Amino acid sequence: MTVMKGVILSLNYIILDTDELQFQAWRDLAMYEFGMGLPGKMANQLAGVDRHQALDLILKHFNVTGVNEDELLNEQYEMYSKVISGIGEDKLYPRAKQLLNNFYDHYVDIAVNDIDGHAKEILQKLKVDDFVDAFVSPLDEENPYLKASQELDVQPTACVGIGSQTNEIKLMNDTGVISIGVGDAEELKEAKYQVSQIGDLKYPMIRKVWEDNELDE
Repeated sequence: MTVMKGVILSLNYIILDTDELQFQAWRDLAMYEFGMGLPGKMANQLAGVDRHQALDLILKHFNVTGVNEDELLNEQYEMYSKVISGIGEDKLYPRAKQLLNNFYDHYVDIAVNDIDGHAKEILQKLKVDDFVDAFVSPLDEENPYLKASQELDVQPTACVGIGSQTNEIKLMNDTGVISIGVGDAEELKEAKYQVSQIGDLKYPMIRKVWEDNELDE
């Protein structure tokens, strides 16, 4: 039997709630550009969607057309950076730090799928960046999980991936990374294992999921 050597993580709902940070940046943009913030109920609509989709929803909310969308996206990116600059360790999920420690103690290398381009800065603010061995971006690679395994210098089948989005689970499965989903069971039904929140995920459980799937190969 081989050994689990790597884990590839997303940040959202695994390390912290990045949807909350993104929503604050969208609110700041709305106030700056349209003189009005966004209602709290829009947070759920914007959660988990990419930035172009989020902007479309916001423009429809304000019934705005004929604007330079690239310029607005750049403004939101800058505002998101400002939101991140103000966060502290209180944003880190307590169970996430314990998991990072568990991986480190068991010599499992860690890569992060940097979806929004701010992962390194966020982890520095949370004071857990020293745990991470590699960062990959979906913008650079067709499949970031394959790239992550290459960066860690391990086979994809020697890795576990932990994510909260359907497309992340699909990319893990396509690569041979053992997929673990955190969130809605129906949305993440293609994952090899699924929990509703990161607090339900224990290291021995992750190890067993990997071993069970490795034996099935």
